[in-house]
Amino acid sequence: MRYIKLEEPARQDLKKVYHTHAKSHVRQRAHCLLLSDRGHTVPKLADIFFTRTHTVRGWFDRWEAEGIQGLEIRPGRGLKPSIKEEDTVLVASIREEVSLNPRNLSQVVEKLNQKWGSTLTVKQLKNFLKKS
Repeated sequence: MRYIKLEEPARQDLKKVYHTHAKSHVRQRAHCLLLSDRGHTVPKLADIFFTRTHTVRGWFDRWEAEGIQGLEIRPGRGLKPSIKEEDTVLVASIREEVSLNPRNLSQVVEKLNQKWGSTLTVKQLKNFLKKS
């Protein structure tokens, strides 16, 4: 069984984070570490926090490696956009095709996919147009 054993300064820091941090996921992870210090097992913690044991062990690993900063969610999660604003040539081509045929985006997507050799979908195009 794996437990986190905390020294008193770390325990006090985690209690402060648990009671005052602005983000609920950080408070939850701090609480998990405090409960582990009190002797709760990883499967019990996973049950308490409605997550998998693998996730709880990941929280433990990040706590040991990074401290309190390891309790934050790392940037870069989620699906990356298929069309990036930095690709100015592609964006200009999209705007041109949409202005020529604004009512039939499926034809626009076909033309763009043929021209650029991409696998763009109508939904991706709509999302891009909404954001830009």
